[in-house]
Amino acid sequence: MNSASAFASYSFRSPTLSILPLLNSSNPNPQQKLEILVSEFKSLREPIVRVKQLIHYASLLPELEESVRVESNRVTGCTAQVWLEVVMEVDGTMRFRADSDSEIAKGFCYCLIWFLDGAAAGDVIEIRVDDLGEMNIGILAIRTSSRVNTWHNLLLSMQRRTRDLIIPLFLPPLAALISNVDH
Repeated sequence: MNSASAFASYSFRSPTLSILPLLNSSNPNPQQKLEILVSEFKSLREPIVRVKQLIHYASLLPELEESVRVESNRVTGCTAQVWLEVVMEVDGTMRFRADSDSEIAKGFCYCLIWFLDGAAAGDVIEIRVDDLGEMNIGILAIRTSSRVNTWHNLLLSMQRRTRDLIIPLFLPPLAALISNVDH
């Protein structure tokens, strides 16, 4: 299966807990979706309940075929093995697919992809790592938790790979602009 057709069949179900706030918009932007997830995780007071929710989300993550689980798609810095595939659609929207050998990391993958998949490149890049702090599952302090590092490293990988895809789009016009300035 090629990447384009794999992404076409890769869809995400919205979190279904009744505690999530209803949105006024039928198509929430990534920041609104992030606020939904933060609200959900803040409402789950006990660390074990947060872990169970992540495991639930792991069960919602679509399977990633073995051909995508290659070293070039690995997310570095995570305790678990995490693979990430990033594609930019013709209209400039970003598409993400991910998987992990850890159920909790899979839950993180689901959450991050749920709110960033289909977003504009600029929206992906604008998310701040600190915005994920409230989603800590609460077992260890935020700066020392390897699980929080998964949130952090996966988001940074999504952003870096997004930038890597959009930079070439700006290089030819930028080179032409610089060329015209020199003359």
